[in-house]
Formats: sequence, structure tokens, C-alpha cells
Amino acid sequence: MEKISKLKVERVVQETHDAITVFFKQPLFWKLKYSAGQYLTALVEIGGQMERRCFSLNSAPGIEEELSITVKRLNDGDVSSQLFETVKVGNRIKVLHPQGEFTVTPDPENKRHILLFGGGSGIAPLMSILKTVLNLEPKSIVSLFYGNRDEESIIYNEELKDLKFDFKDRLNLVHILEDPGTKQSYRKGRVERGQVPELLKLVPKFPFGHTYCYICGPSGMMIEAEAGLLMSGVPRSNIFIERYSQQVSIHEVRAKGALVQNRDIRLIHGGATNMITVKANRSILNAALDEGLDLPYVCKDGICGGCKAVCESGEVYMPKDHVLDESEVAQNMILSCVSYPVTNNVVVRILDDPK
Repeated sequence: MEKISKLKVERVVQETHDAITVFFKQPLFWKLKYSAGQYLTALVEIGGQMERRCFSLNSAPGIEEELSITVKRLNDGDVSSQLFETVKVGNRIKVLHPQGEFTVTPDPENKRHILLFGGGSGIAPLMSILKTVLNLEPKSIVSLFYGNRDEESIIYNEELKDLKFDFKDRLNLVHILEDPGTKQSYRKGRVERGQVPELLKLVPKFPFGHTYCYICGPSGMMIEAEAGLLMSGVPRSNIFIERYSQQVSIHEVRAKGALVQNRDIRLIHGGATNMITVKANRSILNAALDEGLDLPYVCKDGICGGCKAVCESGEVYMPKDHVLDESEVAQNMILSCVSYPVTNNVVVRILDDPK
């Protein structure tokens, strides 16, 4: 059963023209426990429907009393736009309890190098990790490479400056801007794989076995950062990525070579088998919910793994940016929230315990 709490908004801070940070008061008796890098799922009613959206926590557990998330207004983000435009101090927002595996477990005896590659609002979970390691691992250092369009787009700009002042010997901060203006302290460009080896020369060198890399941001940036780190010799096992998946458009499915049309599929869940019709451009999860089936899910964005299933027959299309690892994909595992049937013989078995 999902754990839901109502969090009271304590304050709202405007970070950039299209991003705000919302600070919540912890419940008095049942405080929400979380790890650095995890996310909250907000439940917001829009047009009579309860919609869900995952927001990474940028607060640091055990260090900051408030919980905080950063909300960026998106053209196609109903929940994000609703919160950005309407959230006020005193509001109470329903949330699912923190989840996610993009985490750091601090240990004061650790002596390691935490490399962070972020872009845009992908800085949020990295900020939680950064503050946690700096405060709770005195022997470790942190290096943040943060890409944005220009200086005005930098989320947490002032807070990052303060952290650099407080941890000047242990925090390395490199801003990479497409338009740096006249300031020499910013690097011009984008995070690209060929640039990563040069970026690593700007920060202290640790043995790669003691270097751990965390990446979060736009899809293209994450691909480039990961490729650059692998080129530089960082073990794949030391690279962790938080993927923010987007719902697939009908054009993307067509580009895959599939004929977009209604599909009848067989869905196995809880010992029962149901035949359901998945309408064109509807995910398997949404089609099942349309039919009134009670399937497990959390985010509907492909980032939490709460709707794992196995495709036992036929073919489904799933975008590349999702939380599943290579071994799970090799076992025909899918995420029902971002999977689309492209043949008529699809059989999907929902995992009752997706975690």
C-alpha cells in the first residue's frame, strides 16, 4: 500500500525565471526519512484527475530540517506548471514517501571523489548528494560540472557560491554555459564526450576506483557525460545515472517503424488474465487504468521502476531513457508506463512486487 503524507509549504524561493524551490515542513510525528538523491512524488488534482509527478529532493537528509524540491515550469508538464503557477506558503500537498535508487550513503571514514555532472533542473538530486558528502564525509571531495544556457539559468547559483566559500578546499565548481557572456570564470560550450577528459584535468585526480560519478540532466547531456567518463577510464560500475524519461509522442513510435493503431493485448496480473485494448499512442499502463484495472505504479515517467513488467510475447516499444538496467532489459523486462505495443500478439505479465 502506498504511503501518502500531506506536506505544508513553508516557503517558496524563485531560483530562475522558470524554476522555484518549494520548502516543506516535516510532519511533527512521522517525519519522512530519505536518502540523498531520492525523489518525492507529488499528487496534484488537475481537471478532476489526480496526476502524479516525481520531483527530486534537493535538501540534505540529517543536515537540513526542511524537505525541498525544485519545480521547473515545462511546456508539456501539467503538474510542474500547476505547482509553479499556484503553489503558495501554507498550501498542503499530497506526496508519496521518498523513493529512488540514485543515492549516496555517507560514511565519515570514506575518502573518495564524488564527480557530479548536471544540466538544468537535473541539478536537484546532485545538490542533495553534494551537501550530504561535504557535510558528512570530511575526507572526501566533490566536483560539480553544471551545464546551462546562461548565467540567469543557473539554479541554486547563490547557494553554490556559499557552499564553495564554506568548502573551498573540498568543492570544485565548474559552470559550462552556452552563452557565458563576458565572464572568464565560466567555460563556454556544452557537456560533450570529447570535452570530459579536459574537464577532469580541472579537478584533483583520484584513483578511478575511488571516484564515483553521478549524472542527471537532459538526455543528450547524460549520454555525452557517460561516454566521456568511460573514455576517460572510469569503470562503468562507478557511474550512476538518474534518467528523467518523457512520455513518447506518436511521431516517435512511427519513427520506430511501428504502425500506430489500436492493439489488443493480454495482461496478466494478480493471478488473473485480462484482454485489454490499448488505443493508439496510449501506454500499456494508461490503457489498463482506462479499463479499471488496479496496477502498481508511482510516477508514470519511467524513472521509478514501480510498474515493472515482463513482455512474454510480441513486441513493445519503450524509449531508451528509463530506469531499467541492461540485464533487466535483456530479460524482456519493461515499464508499463512508457511501453507501447507494436504487434497484436503482446502478452505482458505485471510484476506484483516490482522492487
